[in-house]
Amino acid sequence: MGKAIKVVITQEQKQTLLKLRSSRAGKNIGERAYYVLLSSSGKSIGEISTQLGRNPHTVRCWIKRYLRFGISGLIDKSSSGRPNQLREKVKEELNQLLSASPKEYGYQQSGWQINLLLDQLTKAVGSVSATTVKRALHEHGWVYKRFSKKPPLNAPSKEDKAAYIEKMVASLSKQKLEHEIEILFADESHFSNEPYVERGWFKRGEKKSIHTNKKSFVHDNFLI
Repeated sequence: MGKAIKVVITQEQKQTLLKLRSSRAGKNIGERAYYVLLSSSGKSIGEISTQLGRNPHTVRCWIKRYLRFGISGLIDKSSSGRPNQLREKVKEELNQLLSASPKEYGYQQSGWQINLLLDQLTKAVGSVSATTVKRALHEHGWVYKRFSKKPPLNAPSKEDKAAYIEKMVASLSKQKLEHEIEILFADESHFSNEPYVERGWFKRGEKKSIHTNKKSFVHDNFLI
């Protein structure tokens, strides 16, 4: 059996504990304040634990924390400890990372992906889960979407395309008169000037554009 704990509080401290007991600061904190109040009224740890249906060790732990730290001792350790600090650090690092391109950090992608963010965050703040990162992104207004598309820098105009098609048809017609020809063709996406555009994390409402890397529509040769 543990050593008996004697709690002596002033009238002012009692009023503070009573307010905490009846406030909406949190059910757990209110109950812990009640442990202290009951103890100060002369009840033993065993009597308190029996009355409230709590483990004696739990009751003793919180009363001892109150005696050592005061009201702050009744607050969960995690409320002001590493979890909050980690969340703040993750937030700071995310803002810094997402304000730059992954390419500035040596990656090939144009948009930030969760695995890339995790890689950088692990280097900066230590172990962090994908769930923590996703929650932080959503809490602070980041959304996952596509880049705005821009045509390739060397994309041909509509006139260039029309001229090329006429040239190709004329060439095929001429060859057909001279000998039989076999034309091989691929899916129409082969000719697209709008290839797959990457996704990435953006601040809500923000737009980022990216030039596609697709080669020009106009080729010197075609398959026959």
